[in-house]
Amino acid sequence: MLDEAVQTILTGMDDLYSRFDGVDKRFDGVDKRFDGVDKRLDKIESNIYFVKQDVRDIKADLSDTPTRNEFDKLKAKVNAIAS
Repeated sequence: MLDEAVQTILTGMDDLYSRFDGVDKRFDGVDKRFDGVDKRLDKIESNIYFVKQDVRDIKADLSDTPTRNEFDKLKAKVNAIAS
């Protein structure tokens, strides 16, 4: 009778470990998929950086506001003519 109880417990433990093995394999698959998502997000983040930089460059190209240096030179010319 004791042998049967021990055998039943061991069989149950083997069953439990085989289930854990299946869960581990599923988690490994999930980890791989998350790694793929992380890589794709990294690419998207770098692409967004370049898009933001392009927008800044286009704004600067289309801007008609002079730089501080250009403004100071123009101001000096106007002051020289006005004097």
